[in-house]
Amino acid sequence: MGDPAIDNDSSTGWRQLIGWRNGIAWLVLLFTLLVQLVVFQHLRSNEEQAASQQFDLLSEKVIEAIQRRLHNHEQILLGGAGLFDASGLVSREQWHTYTQRLRLDERYPGIQGVGFAQAIRPAERAAHEAAIRAEGFPDYAIRPEGQRPLYTSIVYLEPFDARNRAAFGYDMYAEPARHQAMLRAAREGKTSITGKVTLMQEIDGNVQAGVLLYVPVYRPGLPLDTAEQRMTALRGFVYSPYRLGDLMQGILGDVDLPLDLSVYASDREQSEHLLFTTHQAPDNAHQPVYSRLQQLQLYGQTWTLRLNSLPEFEARFHTNDALVVGLGLGLSLLLFFLTASLALRHQRAQALAEQMTRHIRCNKQALRLSEERLSLALKGSNDGLWDLDLEAGTLYASPRAWEMLGYRPGELPSDLKLWERVMVAEDLARERARLARTMLSDVDHFTTELRLQHKHGEVMPVLLRGYIQRDANGQAQRISGTLMDLTERKRIEQMKNEFVSTVSHELRTPLTSISGALGLITGGALGEAPAAMQQMLEIAYRNSQRLGHLINDLLDMEKMAAGKMTFELREHDLARLLEDAVASNRGFAEQHGVRCVLEAPPRVNVWVDGLRLQQVLNNFLSNAIKFTPEHGEVRVHANMRGNQVRVCVSDQGPGIPQAFRQHVFEKFAQADASDSRKIAGTGLGLAISKELIERMGGSVGFECVDGQGTTFWCQLPVQTSLYGDSNDDDGRPRLLVVEDEPDTGRLLHLMLREGGYAVDRVQSLYQARERLAAGGYQAMTLDLHLPDGSGRQLIEEIRRDPALRSLPVIVISAANQLDPGIADEHTIWLHKPITSTQLLTSVQHALAPSR
Repeated sequence: MGDPAIDNDSSTGWRQLIGWRNGIAWLVLLFTLLVQLVVFQHLRSNEEQAASQQFDLLSEKVIEAIQRRLHNHEQILLGGAGLFDASGLVSREQWHTYTQRLRLDERYPGIQGVGFAQAIRPAERAAHEAAIRAEGFPDYAIRPEGQRPLYTSIVYLEPFDARNRAAFGYDMYAEPARHQAMLRAAREGKTSITGKVTLMQEIDGNVQAGVLLYVPVYRPGLPLDTAEQRMTALRGFVYSPYRLGDLMQGILGDVDLPLDLSVYASDREQSEHLLFTTHQAPDNAHQPVYSRLQQLQLYGQTWTLRLNSLPEFEARFHTNDALVVGLGLGLSLLLFFLTASLALRHQRAQALAEQMTRHIRCNKQALRLSEERLSLALKGSNDGLWDLDLEAGTLYASPRAWEMLGYRPGELPSDLKLWERVMVAEDLARERARLARTMLSDVDHFTTELRLQHKHGEVMPVLLRGYIQRDANGQAQRISGTLMDLTERKRIEQMKNEFVSTVSHELRTPLTSISGALGLITGGALGEAPAAMQQMLEIAYRNSQRLGHLINDLLDMEKMAAGKMTFELREHDLARLLEDAVASNRGFAEQHGVRCVLEAPPRVNVWVDGLRLQQVLNNFLSNAIKFTPEHGEVRVHANMRGNQVRVCVSDQGPGIPQAFRQHVFEKFAQADASDSRKIAGTGLGLAISKELIERMGGSVGFECVDGQGTTFWCQLPVQTSLYGDSNDDDGRPRLLVVEDEPDTGRLLHLMLREGGYAVDRVQSLYQARERLAAGGYQAMTLDLHLPDGSGRQLIEEIRRDPALRSLPVIVISAANQLDPGIADEHTIWLHKPITSTQLLTSVQHALAPSR
């Protein structure tokens, strides 16, 4: 069926297209063509401007590279001159050593060498030649021959290869171009460069234009105020010869420079003074669109640089003119036909609009039903809903979410910082770091527990579930999820823990008496019991021991859950801890017919609670011994993993079933949970070990191959020694950084050292007390949360010590405000994160005399 808006007669269609009723389409065509013309002219102007700016930028880079390289070469020569000034007499071996340390071929490609030309008066010539010949050069003589008032023979030139040996003994002062540069250097006491010369090193026929750079060396102790005095005191010249082709290749490197570069050793473009050119084609082969003439004043000489654009540079621009014209014309025609089509198909557009209206109504109805279902589901779960729009910078929270925290909807600003305002202050730094790790990872879903601050002050635990919506590059754009109030669940868990703790404590007292009594009886303290009774008593004694271990494990879990377990963190020798653990379990291993072997551990120190680490190692060893068959072997070994050490306990047992591996470190988890299992245990040892190691800043894990045994490991950070600047602080103020987090500590150390201070860093209260007792510090930075105590405790100790009472302390903390209990005139508070400027300003203020 045909479209009713269009006449099927082609002649009628053409008349409609060019008729006056279609005048609006012709006006659109004319207008769009004019707009395209203006846009095209504007684009061409922008491209020409961009090309000119790009050409100027490339030219400046080339000029800057030449100036920087020659400046670097001047520094080499100044260093050589300084060697003469400092040492007086420099031997050939010393000169060779100096130039060898420069690594000229690697760091300064293009330089031919670094040499020394000695100034020789006519009366000294014979003695000079005899001295050089005595060094092992019997054919040495000053070249060229002839009588001159001053000779400057090349006596050192490294590397002393075939090219440079051709210049050995040459008197550069005898050649006019070299003479002019050397005389200017000697009279003015400044670095000087020659014009275009041919180097003596050109011995292979591939001759390049050359220049030489001179730095004068004077005899020590003589006056150097006037040109005549400097000529009288002249000792020689440290110099470098350059083949310009090699030098420019070294400067420009492997860069495919789309420019034609020519360098002249004069103030004009004169072919006889041409030093270097990249131009290969005939002069009239290409007329550059962009060109620049630049003069450089270099050490008494004027260099003229001509830079011209090459076809490949110009081809980068104005390449899309035809495409822009084609697209513009095509767009204009498209708009013309589209406008004509719209005008001729009004009826069809109306029908389409009505159809779209029906679709929109259906979509709105579906959206309303979906929102109702979501609302009912949230009401049923009693959870709050939140949505974090990272692009818009807003955070939406449902009324239930606000109600959980005691606020009315909209009572707080709904920006990206809202979650920080309602979080417990002491958790903020940790949760920021966790959020950053989640955002940088590739996970889409996450679940975590948080502590939020209720409006009335109480702390409310919540369960946060979320989904991260990412773009094609993996960058987070939006985060949405739910908020569950865990207050009641935590209360029930606390009741359960208190019940377990109470029962465990109440059981421990009678069990101790029972176990002790059974131990005395089975040990024969009350006389020998009948054989049948002895067997039953031993069974009762072993089971009382098992029950005691179970109660101890329950108590440990209760302490960790309640946060009551304390740690005495100290620096320990890892090898000693491993030896003690193996020794204490050797008797248990002999009962099972198993050997315990300790392989040589690395000699490192770890920052741990020694007793708690022994508890973990005992768990690992006892499990390994129980699962290793008779006459088998349990290996204890350790190895370094970067700045951490991994301690491993390997058995020869059957391994862990695949289905159980994900539950290994869960509470009360056992691979064989049946009543008839062969190996007894509570299922708490590994869960406790995991918690203990993580509380000491480490991690645990295992490796298992079916039928080949299991290796359980714990990984701990190696305790770094106190480090800082040398004891010789060169008069700089010495500061102490107390920070347990390694990356933050290194950052503070670097900031302060770059600010001109001598810095020592420690990671605990114990180490800080040792360093402060040694004295010598003008100020210190302090983190309040340290592994072996609170920084507040250290501040209180300092203020009670008469020798340290006025020591400035810069507290760097995640808390928003200074603790009133430690606020005084000598304490400065910085809120994390901090910048280098903030830190250095605070230190300067702390060290100011008025403080």
